[in-house]
Amino acid sequence: MRDLTDDVALMRLAFDALRASGADPDRVLERLGMPAGVLPSGRYPHMAQVLFWKAASAECGEEHVGLYLAQHLPAFHGLLLEYMFLSSETFGDGLRHALRYVRLLSDSLSAKLDVEGEIATLTLGMSADVPRHFPEMLAGAVMRLFSALTEGDFKPREVRFIHTEGAPLARYEQVYGCPVRFAQPHYALVFDAAVLAKASRHAAPELLQMHESLARRQLAEVERLDLVRQVRELIAELLVDNGATLEQVAARLHMPARRLRERLAVAGVRFNDLITDYRCRLAKDLLLNSDERIDVIVERTGFSEPSTFYRAFKRWVGETPVEFRRRGRDDAERQGGNRP
Repeated sequence: MRDLTDDVALMRLAFDALRASGADPDRVLERLGMPAGVLPSGRYPHMAQVLFWKAASAECGEEHVGLYLAQHLPAFHGLLLEYMFLSSETFGDGLRHALRYVRLLSDSLSAKLDVEGEIATLTLGMSADVPRHFPEMLAGAVMRLFSALTEGDFKPREVRFIHTEGAPLARYEQVYGCPVRFAQPHYALVFDAAVLAKASRHAAPELLQMHESLARRQLAEVERLDLVRQVRELIAELLVDNGATLEQVAARLHMPARRLRERLAVAGVRFNDLITDYRCRLAKDLLLNSDERIDVIVERTGFSEPSTFYRAFKRWVGETPVEFRRRGRDDAERQGGNRP
């Protein structure tokens, strides 16, 4: 039900690699219908990765574009998690700190570190529908970062992928410097555990505390936006059955209604405002882009009486539903008539 999002930092990784490979990132943006030279800020829908990797593959002329970009990635990208690594006492401490905040990069990512004797395994949870190019590039990004952080002491033993096929194995081993296994239950990077004790030249407890404080604030903002997004999705779903009360939405989120109200207040929104906003947008869309009768629109927007809908709509937009529909269609006809 929940729409997953990625932080633009993930796209920035790929754009850094595109630029280093000699490709033009602006042409990729143009293929995506976006303005050249301007990356979107904040977070974007996770499923946009499908379109991005198609555009990047076409621009590079490279079937295995994720693996191709992995060999062109710089070690550092100015990410908060990288600074957290640098300011930690050891590489292992930095890794454990960073894993707490991996969701800052993507809703689709989770990670855990397991150590057994001399072997460490970093396991990544990732949505199954992500194009293979993303984990293939990400594996290269992680290994290059880890090598730089440990001054070359990081030694990968094996990379594991969920997908069943890709480029020739020799090409993976050339890029990663270790064997690769396909059709595994999880994405994972296996490496020598001894490197976890590697001391950081840049350890600074005060900076680490500042970086963690900033990471906590950013994570709280991600969770705030996520809650509002989930509530909006449930309102849209439940209104179809004339529901969408605070109690119904809270039940679907497995929390008491009072708790949901409090969390929305912390997020700076009220449940009734979210209901009103959705009803208004849905009513406008149906009036302008469909031939649904007004009584059908009344029902679909969750009103019990047409008179109540009419009063609410006029309060929202300053005119009746009939007037709004007529004006919208007149405007559309005029614009159509002015086209060459």
